[in-house]
Amino acid sequence: MSVVRKFRAPNRLSMLIKASGGKMAKDALAAADLALEPLRAPSLAVLDAALAEIEGRFGKAAAATRGGETYQELYALALRIIDVSGFLPGSCVDQAAISFCALVDNCAEADVWRWDAIDVHVNALRLLRASGLTPDQRRAVIDGLNKVSQRRIDDA
Repeated sequence: MSVVRKFRAPNRLSMLIKASGGKMAKDALAAADLALEPLRAPSLAVLDAALAEIEGRFGKAAAATRGGETYQELYALALRIIDVSGFLPGSCVDQAAISFCALVDNCAEADVWRWDAIDVHVNALRLLRASGLTPDQRRAVIDGLNKVSQRRIDDA
């Protein structure tokens, strides 16, 4: 009769986890936050510049010329907001920008601008960026924007 022998290969990760020393997770997170701090102001400046450019090129003030702009340009500006919105945790700016991208996708697909919906998104982005809304109010804004962006052109 033969004897079954089991071999267990050493797992480097489990050995490192069991080893003493190293950083605590909370200390590593604090160090990461500290390392990101120098990027906060420039990133918020990029966000504000993107909002200003969207408003200047696609907002109500540009009503006479905004029809000549392309969907890709507006989409790229909304993506720029998503890129740096991580520096505003809990503000829902990132979710509003994602809804904005969905709206632009729908406009491009139908090849029709929905200026009223674009104006709503621009105003909501400004509101979410600047004000002290409660989390419930922010969620309500996002829910409304999602409804606006998901509405099809032929439903309007």
